Amino acid sequence: MEQIEQSALKARNTLIVMFVVLCILDATLVIIARDRWAIGRILFTIVVMYFVIQGKKWAKWLMMSICSFLTVILIAMVIALSSRLSTVLIVGSLIMAVLSAIVAIYLASSRDLNNYFSWKRQNS
Repeated sequence: MEQIEQSALKARNTLIVMFVVLCILDATLVIIARDRWAIGRILFTIVVMYFVIQGKKWAKWLMMSICSFLTVILIAMVIALSSRLSTVLIVGSLIMAVLSAIVAIYLASSRDLNNYFSWKRQNS
């Protein structure tokens, strides 16, 4: 079994940190908005991220889709419902939209992360 490069492990750890921050922010917004149905969405996203970390291509594409869709939906929600939302929800939603876009772009463009995924697929 070949060794994985440190840069690939660092890329994986960066993705995990970004995802944990995204989940914490999402859970905080769910609690503030009292939207209990969103808990299922958060749990589903966590399961998908588990498979992303395992190197599954389908999960990577699904996570990129989820993050992209979330970005569009959050921005549209803020535009459409800004008069009905609290300032905390507006700011939190916009931060979450930006972070979701960053995660999607990172998944699509990081060579080190792709090296990690390739290594993971070869060694599983």
